[in-house]
Amino acid sequence: MGGSGSKFSDLFYPDNPNRRARAQQLHNDVKYISHQFEEVKERRSVLLKSIEPKLNELMKKHGYNTTHELDSKLQAILKGNALEQYIRVKNELEGTDRFANMIFKVTSIIGATTGVFLGGLVLTGIMTGGAAFAAMNAVGSALVAIGVIVVFFSISEGTEERYKMRKCIIDLSQKRVKAQAAYAAMNALASLAYDIKLWLDEPLISGNEEIMTKLLSRNFQDKYNESRRTQVVKYLEEFDSRRSSWTNEDPNWKSGPEDILGSLDEPEDSPPRIPSFVEAPGFNPMTAGLISFMAVSPNLMANHKPARNSDSDTNAPTLNDPEEKDDADDSPLKIKFDYTSPDGSGTVELTYLTSDESSCQGIDSTNNKWRIEYESHIIPANPTDLKVSDYLFSLVDCTAGKVFNSCRLNMISQSVR
Repeated sequence: MGGSGSKFSDLFYPDNPNRRARAQQLHNDVKYISHQFEEVKERRSVLLKSIEPKLNELMKKHGYNTTHELDSKLQAILKGNALEQYIRVKNELEGTDRFANMIFKVTSIIGATTGVFLGGLVLTGIMTGGAAFAAMNAVGSALVAIGVIVVFFSISEGTEERYKMRKCIIDLSQKRVKAQAAYAAMNALASLAYDIKLWLDEPLISGNEEIMTKLLSRNFQDKYNESRRTQVVKYLEEFDSRRSSWTNEDPNWKSGPEDILGSLDEPEDSPPRIPSFVEAPGFNPMTAGLISFMAVSPNLMANHKPARNSDSDTNAPTLNDPEEKDDADDSPLKIKFDYTSPDGSGTVELTYLTSDESSCQGIDSTNNKWRIEYESHIIPANPTDLKVSDYLFSLVDCTAGKVFNSCRLNMISQSVR
């Protein structure tokens, strides 16, 4: 996808290459974040295996041979709200994973000595793990659905492709936010596991429950805050800015609940395998014999506005639903150009009819049908600065039966019908 995957209909829809590039960019982002999530989840599991025996040693060091003995001690020394919170967390732990139980054991050992139970930390750990999995489930499902859409991009032209690209941009923008929040939350849990392992290896810390209490509370909260919307939006904004992303048709993914994961539906057990992006001809670099029409597109980053924007080929505002567009938005572009050929020259204005990868058809103001066919192109000194004038076409007046070979085009205007 991107500039090299352009099509002849891009003459009439010059922002379609931008849409392809943005949809591919967002898909790559989500896929990369998903891989990061899996890596940090695995790191958390490895740390957990090394922590569990150390926790058992610490528990015995404090005189508790079983978790039942530890539980009895806590219920005897905790009072009021602390005891209520402990019982609530204990009940919440049923059916949760080993990591949540590990956090519970750490906070229980501390609570049995200090009389302070860090229930909020445990509950956050329980919620974070489950909500992160739920978020990645939603992300995985979206990638599968969008992958199916991508299969049809290669046979889509003009208005149909524009609609599909907009839908992908809307869906992937929101899924990217959820994926980044899920990764940040899982990373917070993995960092907490790493910290606990270090502290258990350090006698001066593991032997001082008050220090452990302060470190557990402070370090985890700082990391977990990176999963909240303010931090997620800041990170993604800076990421898009560094690579000069085309965001003219991004939905409003920056606003919403501050606690992204806390606003999701009930967690599911585990995230699915993130599928590979479905490759399709419309997304791959085209062979040397096919023209790149990025040359006739506006500068990708021109007039960047994150909220409402006028699309260079539609003059339609950015929308959160690709179906929410007026009649003018459905109108394909007209193009007007001068042509020069050994067989003649002139000026023609065409309204888009249809196209494939090597030709396109349009109709002029007198209802004559014209066809533009690719012949060849000249590689300029700067191959990234291609212009329509670098290519040769056959221009066919289908109604009159006239063919203009080795034709050069000079674009005059592109406007909405």
